[in-house]
Amino acid sequence: MPYIKETCVAGNTIEVSKYYSFRAHSRGEKRKKKERESSEAMKRINQRNAERDLRRLMNTNFKDGDFLVRLDFFKAEAPTGSEEMQNLISKALRKLRKEAKRQGTELKYIYVKEVGPRGSRHIHMMLTKCDIDTLRKCWPYGGIHVDPLYTGGQYGKIAAYFVKYAAKTEETEGKLIGKRWYGSRNLEKPRIKKKYISANRFREEPEEKKGYFLDKDSVRRGISELTGYEYLTYTLIKSG
Repeated sequence: MPYIKETCVAGNTIEVSKYYSFRAHSRGEKRKKKERESSEAMKRINQRNAERDLRRLMNTNFKDGDFLVRLDFFKAEAPTGSEEMQNLISKALRKLRKEAKRQGTELKYIYVKEVGPRGSRHIHMMLTKCDIDTLRKCWPYGGIHVDPLYTGGQYGKIAAYFVKYAAKTEETEGKLIGKRWYGSRNLEKPRIKKKYISANRFREEPEEKKGYFLDKDSVRRGISELTGYEYLTYTLIKSG
């Protein structure tokens, strides 16, 4: 019986996942006792899936030199919650897109809203490199903090932080906020391929690829909480 090899090409990264499913698992492969599904278990799974999807989207559309931005609000004019924040960031982005188009720049962005229990209000954004003075002009509601991206095209840690900010906002407001994150319409999708491999077991070590190096922190082995079968995931990053 085969296993599934999923390959996702996202910018400078290649993510590889090997796993069995209910329909594809090796002959004689014993299914481990699966933890009883609980709301907490499903919450963990949903968070990991959200981080994976956002990481792949970021890796596909941004590169080192683009911006990681935090938009603040003046304390006296801080919005009451995420809905008011949404109105302000939408207004600012309309202005920024218009200015970027005039300057001949194609603008891409992904952002998330953070509402903290002690009154903190921030917009966290990944943004294609643009004129900082123009960005400041389009955000009259508070300060801005800009850091260039520098991790070689692997933005998994940023994606994890963005998902946590969204979770914090939902916890603070005591309700679902709709989308975890918002992105521009011109974002490209990562290229994902799934292949059924006719082999009794998959190789338990990451496979090397010329021109790429292994992100050691990305290697994950274990038992799936959903299927009860083994899995292996890892990421290769383009060299140079």
